[in-house]
Amino acid sequence: MTRLEPSQYHIPVMATECLDFLAIRPDGHYADATLGGGGHTSLILERLGGSGRVTSFDADDVAIAHCRSRFSAELERGPASRLALVHANFDTMPDVLATTGGVDGILFDLGVSSYQFDHHERGFSYRMMAPLDMRFTPEGPTAADLLNGSSEADLAHMFFTYGEDPAGRSLARAVVQRRALAPFRTTGDVRDVVIQRIPPHHQAKTMARIFQALRIAVNNELERLQRTLTAILGVVRPGGRIVVMSYHSLEDRIVKDVFRDHKDLLTILTKKPVEASDAEQEANPRSRSARLRAAERRHEHQGL
Repeated sequence: MTRLEPSQYHIPVMATECLDFLAIRPDGHYADATLGGGGHTSLILERLGGSGRVTSFDADDVAIAHCRSRFSAELERGPASRLALVHANFDTMPDVLATTGGVDGILFDLGVSSYQFDHHERGFSYRMMAPLDMRFTPEGPTAADLLNGSSEADLAHMFFTYGEDPAGRSLARAVVQRRALAPFRTTGDVRDVVIQRIPPHHQAKTMARIFQALRIAVNNELERLQRTLTAILGVVRPGGRIVVMSYHSLEDRIVKDVFRDHKDLLTILTKKPVEASDAEQEANPRSRSARLRAAERRHEHQGL
């Protein structure tokens, strides 16, 4: 597969802040939970010495193929390579990293890449005509399956809870009425429902919310995040850091709650979420909704 240009993935958000909170040691072992185009992984590698390592995860086969090409020189070093690419969702991290003796830091960038939004043929974006898939992996029901098979009540809950859309109940009713005529198959089918029900000046925001809700539901994103954040505490070494960038309030709330609920094991480094600077928000619009939280794994004697 031809390597994609880095610009087709999103520019790493708050790169300096992420690296600073990770407090990377040249000989440390770090994990990038969300590889994407490899932007953060590349920056971590730049701070590692010859004995340092980074293990990077992504469920998207396109991202893995892209990064195998991007990091080919490093990967071709064989046993001396400082990089391992794992083609799997980040919820496999606790088991994978346990076999390596643990890590000194883990970075989560929970944003969906520019490539997935703008080029992927799985229907992540309402701007692109594509099949209503939205799965990061081939398993499980698609977005079309959810729209065609869920009850009106379940759809309303999905749109309101995962999309935080106040018109969720009305849109759920419209989906049920529409699928009685023909099943949902493409992103255009969803756009048609929104256009028919929502005033023009609210349509773009509503479509973004509905597509977010579908993507979260299809991939069990919130449950997976909560489960993984809790499980990785067992593989982060004392003094190691957990850095998480989220892009909507549902994710940020989970991160905040997990850190708070494990204050016996963690020292919270960010009393409030860190936001991108005004200059970065101006240069990179995707950074405007980013919220960064970080915590450090306590040493055994701390807090006792």
